[in-house]
Parts: sequence; C-alpha cells; structure tokens
Amino acid sequence: MSSFKVFWVAFLMSYRVFFTRVDCKKSLVPAMYVFGDSSVDSGNNNNLNTMAKGNIYPYGIDFNNKSTGRFTNGKTFADLIAVKLGLPLSPPYLGVSEYERYKVVTGINYASGACGILNDTRVGDCLSLDMQVKYFTSTVTNDLPQHFQRKDEVQNHLSKSIYLLSIGSNDYALNYFSSTTYQNKTPIEFADFLLEKLGSKLKELYDLGARKYVVAVAGQLGCSPSKFCEEVKNEKIKPLSDKLPKKLQDLQAQLSGSSFISSNPFNFFNEIKNAPEKYGYRVFFTRVDCKKSLVPAMYVFGDSSVDSGNNNNLNTMAKGNIYPYGIDFNNKSTGRFTNGKTFADLIAVKLGLPLSPPYLGVSEYERYKVVTGINYASGACGILNDTRVVRRN
Repeated sequence: MSSFKVFWVAFLMSYRVFFTRVDCKKSLVPAMYVFGDSSVDSGNNNNLNTMAKGNIYPYGIDFNNKSTGRFTNGKTFADLIAVKLGLPLSPPYLGVSEYERYKVVTGINYASGACGILNDTRVGDCLSLDMQVKYFTSTVTNDLPQHFQRKDEVQNHLSKSIYLLSIGSNDYALNYFSSTTYQNKTPIEFADFLLEKLGSKLKELYDLGARKYVVAVAGQLGCSPSKFCEEVKNEKIKPLSDKLPKKLQDLQAQLSGSSFISSNPFNFFNEIKNAPEKYGYRVFFTRVDCKKSLVPAMYVFGDSSVDSGNNNNLNTMAKGNIYPYGIDFNNKSTGRFTNGKTFADLIAVKLGLPLSPPYLGVSEYERYKVVTGINYASGACGILNDTRVVRRN
C-alpha cells in the first residue's frame, strides 16, 4: 500500500476520517475560513511575485492531475476537513475577483505559502497573517453584507463557521534559523513571542465574529521527501507545540462563547516516524525521481474498475460522471466509477506517467499527440460481446 503514497500527509489525514458516515446533502457548519502558510494555501501565491508557488508539476498529481497552487500532491488537510464538514473546498481569496467574492459564503482561503505569524517571515511577496486578517476583515465588512440582508444574519453566519489556522513553521525555517533578528531569544522565549502575536490575531478574528477555531502550529522541519529530520532544530521548535494548548485554553477563558481545538502536527508526526507500520508504511523515507517515467506509456483495457470516462460518451446507464463519484478527484465526476483514482491511475502515478485519458474523450484529430498511453476501458462491459448494460428508453 505504501508504495503508492509518495507524499504522506494526504493519506494520513484521509485515513483518520475514512470510516465515518457523512450526510452528503447537509454541511455541518455554514463555512470554513482558512489562514496560514503553504500547509493550507490553496492558490493565493499563484497571484503573487514569489518563487514559492505550488502551481507546477508534480504538485497536484493527485488533484485531477492539475497544479492548483496547493503545495501537495492532492488535497491539503484544510481541504480534507472541508470535505468532512460537507463543504466545498475554500477558494483562494486572490483567485476570486472582487466582484464575485460576495457570492462565496461557504468559506475563503487566505493562506499564503512562505509566510508566517511574523510580518518579516517571507520569501518574496506573500500574505502575512496580518494581511490575511485584513482581507478577512474586508470579507466581513464588504462582501458578506451583500449576501445577507441583516447584520444579525452575518454575525450568526460568522459565529457558526469554522476558522482554521495552520502556521508557524516558516517563522523558524525562514526567520529564527535563518537570520540574526531573533537570535537573542531562547527557543522558549521565541515560542512565547510567536504565541503572543498569534493570540492577538485570534482576538482580532473574535472581534470580527469568529467563535470556533482549529489551530495548528509548526511541525517538524526537514521531515520531507528532500531530507531527513533535523532533530537539533526540531527540539528548538517543540516548545511552540507544547505551549499552544495552554495559550488556547487561556484565550477560551477570556473570549466569551469561543471554542478552540489544538492540532499538534509535531507530535503526530513523531507517532508515525516512530511506528510507520502502524499507519501502513513499510518504507518511510524514500527518494523519488519525479522527472523520469519508468516506461514510455501505459495502455488500459477493461471494465468499470479502470474506465476513466469512455462511458461518458456512450448511450448507457452505466456512467460514473455523477455525484458522488469523484469527490476525492478535485471534487469532479470524471467518469471513473470511484471517489478518486482507479488502480490503473495509481499505477500510472507510480510509473511516473500522466493518467491515461479515455479514448472517446480525445478527439480523433488530437489522439496522435497522446503518446503516454490511452484508456479504452468501458464500464459494464466484459470479455464476452454480449456482456453489457444499455440505456432503455
């Protein structure tokens, strides 16, 4: 199983929410507003002058094979939470025109890769937490009132919504460990400094109407596909995670009606690192060459187990292009008879190939361009010619 999981984060989060009943018709909350760094950025940095962009390959290989600006192979954990809550994925604030933002009432994403809690934590242009809160202020004062008729309706919406913050890693990687500005502070002092700044922003959100928070701070540095964990630095980061629950507990006591949930990616990663087999991993740290495919092409034949959309173009009741098919495939029903990828798709990814397009989904004038494989499979068909399901009028 683990051989198909090049990036671990998406699998870990989806694993925890997999065996749960969800009412697909009704969301549990009206909206989710997302703040943070690259861990939850859904594409804001696409619109900024920065090298920190997630809109290039191989980002997005498990997101309908599209690089959206997310710094991951598929969904961020903010996306997974949105799905769990029955909400659409929160669009990036800078990806929605100012004339359309008032229409978005199920949540917006203000997160920005390579930014942090501190204003001087950045690579190129990015949306600092200060700026993210300013944009949210504009949402509250300018956009939402265009949708809701009364002020109390806006406040009711805000009080019932979720506010997810995932931030802090860059304050260490791009600041504490990379500059001399805060070198006079001990790790504990720097953690306290960050939590004080973060707390002030949480209070600003409260004053704007926020009540329900989910907060995650810095995880472990260096524990990524590019290198091994830097344990010395991680020990300096750990106080931030250790002190966060007490900080949130204090805020909850101060802010009437508020509710805080603390997420601890630092300790969670330790659990996986120390017992990878428990989470389905046989090899935890493996280098992967993302640029070279192992074979030139893969041609796919079969039935609904591997059909990638051919039946969309046929007169049949056997179609996979309707909801809830595709809920984990960029929330798009492509014609696959599954929530996400077929096992043929997973093999293609493992081989370093793009997903094989359906033969009937490519025009006859364009097929010659497809040299990495085509999918000829068709749902409800079989080995025998008379094995089929047809539409009856």
